[in-house]
Amino acid sequence: MCGPSRPSSGNRIAIMFHPSAAPITSSYSLSFRETDSSQTKAVFRIDDSLILDHFQTCTGIDLRIERHGDLTSKTSHPPLHRFKLRRSPEMTDCDSAMEFDLPERLDLGISDTGIVGRQVTVTMEGSSLVMGRGIVGFD
Repeated sequence: MCGPSRPSSGNRIAIMFHPSAAPITSSYSLSFRETDSSQTKAVFRIDDSLILDHFQTCTGIDLRIERHGDLTSKTSHPPLHRFKLRRSPEMTDCDSAMEFDLPERLDLGISDTGIVGRQVTVTMEGSSLVMGRGIVGFD
């Protein structure tokens, strides 16, 4: 492994890249973490102001966790998980992070129902524009 060692946060992370046809070429991260109440949160960390503007102005985000981990294949139907994440008007974002409570608890491990090693796809609700794809791994 490259770089200095650091303790794991215990979260799972996907570095989200845009498809080559997209006008935006930078990346952002999507983390999944469990809360004290055994709920799962999805946290988007976006440093690029253009991408952040897209996320902050959209009414909803379609988050898919596929059954496979192959970025070269098409999305599977049905996916392992699919969530419609809605931005509420009172939602405040800390710097470049946006946090959403998921409606169900995810298995953050490696198993038949676990999300590690699976493709994650993010699109803007009501659009076919893919805002990013990545593979979930350990943080």
